[in-house]
Amino acid sequence: MKWKKSILLAFGLLLSIWGCDPTESLEAYIMNSSNESLNMNFVSSELLTEFMENREILIIPSNERRSYQRIGVDEFIGQAGLSLSVFDSIYISNNANEILKIYKPDSPGKNIYNIDQYWTVRETGKNHFEYTYTITDEDIGN
Repeated sequence: MKWKKSILLAFGLLLSIWGCDPTESLEAYIMNSSNESLNMNFVSSELLTEFMENREILIIPSNERRSYQRIGVDEFIGQAGLSLSVFDSIYISNNANEILKIYKPDSPGKNIYNIDQYWTVRETGKNHFEYTYTITDEDIGN
């Protein structure tokens, strides 16, 4: 009878190990530390099924942060990692639709595309990472 319990226990343990999902996940946030509400405009040259247009806008009030779900996991590095490769440019505008800053993958200086340099990363749980890009008044010329 003991050996049956041992086998059942071992089988249950094996099933629970198989049921674990060891993949990594992430959340990406844009923090607006400026003194005005900002619009983050994500632009893609390709009309993808998840894009209603070639541009999506994330509205971020002053001193708040917003999650943006379209920023994806970099499939090529084999672990959780931010990828902005689907976007040709990302620009910041204000409520009057004045463009304050334009980011392109090769733009010099502080650049949202330079994930290793300008994003903060923290592990918030096992295999879950939180990326944050912070926009300041200096970034938008205020």
